[in-house]
Amino acid sequence: MNLQRQRGLNLFFVSVFFMLLAGGGMTFLYTIRYGHLPFQDSLARWGHSAGVIGNELKKASGADTLKISLPTADGGGMAAPVTLESGVRRCQIDGKTVFSDTACSAQNPTSRAVKLHDTQGFVHPVVVSDTQADSSDTDMSKKILDQAISRAEQKTTK
Repeated sequence: MNLQRQRGLNLFFVSVFFMLLAGGGMTFLYTIRYGHLPFQDSLARWGHSAGVIGNELKKASGADTLKISLPTADGGGMAAPVTLESGVRRCQIDGKTVFSDTACSAQNPTSRAVKLHDTQGFVHPVVVSDTQADSSDTDMSKKILDQAISRAEQKTTK
């Protein structure tokens, strides 16, 4: 009996190919939805953390003459964080409302400053004690009974 080896793709390579294809598709859909690649934010945070740690190590070693700053989209250093005092800018760009910490273009007439307000978030309701709840319930029930009695008296007098 003469057996011939089967020709074709190995099942392992087919599964790896489809996993790569699915990962590429998911990355493409994520990029379409959010406008950037999935790990750009985390890489930027790691880079910023590395810069901060590097500066602290340089200060501790006495070699703090070099300053590390990560480049931003405009080519400068790290942008200043948005605070309550600085606020944000509101612009209409291509019919969409955009909030940004940088100034809008000079030709955009819809640009205006938006003042930020610090909120306390969710505030839990005040718990009513049992004595207050009982007194308010009895007061309400007395009022309802008095109204019912007065209506009954008015109907009998007519």
